[in-house]
Amino acid sequence: MKNKTLSLTFLFLIIISCAPNASKLAETNPNILINNADSLIAQRPDDIELRNAIVQAHLNLARANSDPSHYKAVIKFEPNNKSANYYINLEKGKNHHKRGHKNGQWDAIQSFAKAAALIDTLGEPYYWLGQSYEKKDEMDFELPLESYDKALSLFLENDMQKKTQSARLALLKRKKTYEDFWK
Repeated sequence: MKNKTLSLTFLFLIIISCAPNASKLAETNPNILINNADSLIAQRPDDIELRNAIVQAHLNLARANSDPSHYKAVIKFEPNNKSANYYINLEKGKNHHKRGHKNGQWDAIQSFAKAAALIDTLGEPYYWLGQSYEKKDEMDFELPLESYDKALSLFLENDMQKKTQSARLALLKRKKTYEDFWK
């Protein structure tokens, strides 16, 4: 009986040591970790590694699926997470920008500026700032141009870089047409 108990204990230790930890699950199968997050947190409320793994799982799924709801879930566990707050502000800004009315552009500008302040190496918020400045005031060329230039000086994905360059060139063309008209 003692040998059987010892063997079972040894087997249990082997199984536990082979089982994936929370950090590994965040990478390999984040859905399992997220689906069980509430019960895991209830069992181990002070486990920082577990909380970090759940946050990482949400961030992994948000990037993989372009699903902003995961960023909001991150805030539940880590309210000051820069990545989550960045994407939340970027999404808010885009929603304000889509509304089309000029007053909504001020809200968009504020959201994009917050995103830009959170992660200052990414150019996408500056592209959207330029778009919002253009929509707010068609005769303002300087603020959108500054925004596009700033965006191009920072990291942009290839498609976003092309969009920014295209928007900048279109703005310069419109500016030249305006200046030629008033000569």
